[in-house]
Amino acid sequence: MLPLHSPSRRSVSAWSRPRRWASCTRGGAAVEFALVAPMLVTLFFGITVFGIFLGASHNLRLVAAEAARASIAGTTDAERASLVRDTVMRSLSHGTMFKPGSVIVQVGADSGDPNVTVVTVTLDATSLGFGLFGRILPQLPTILSSTVSVRRGGL
Repeated sequence: MLPLHSPSRRSVSAWSRPRRWASCTRGGAAVEFALVAPMLVTLFFGITVFGIFLGASHNLRLVAAEAARASIAGTTDAERASLVRDTVMRSLSHGTMFKPGSVIVQVGADSGDPNVTVVTVTLDATSLGFGLFGRILPQLPTILSSTVSVRRGGL
């Protein structure tokens, strides 16, 4: 039997175990990844959804502006409305991100100035698929609207 103070005898006390575990770095990267990954994935989805939303707003504005410019050629209110609707449908058929049934077009005269035509294009944004991220991200508006006013012609 070895003496109690022999250098070959290993004494493991309760105080030395936590020190050994504290200096162990195996699995540290996995724990850090598990803590950081959900935030990075949420940030990625947030940037992606916001980019799609911003692109949709921009495209809607372009469609409304193009339709308002087309209304200048009309001589009557009915002809202006027909030109606007045709222009919107033509714009939607050329590959924008909107489905033709999800867009509502309104054409009319401005209440303050009868020489100004107001074109409003409204999109039901639920067709863009943002509802898939409803549990992860803050809810975005479900209705996007763009209004463009244009003078009817002349000075």
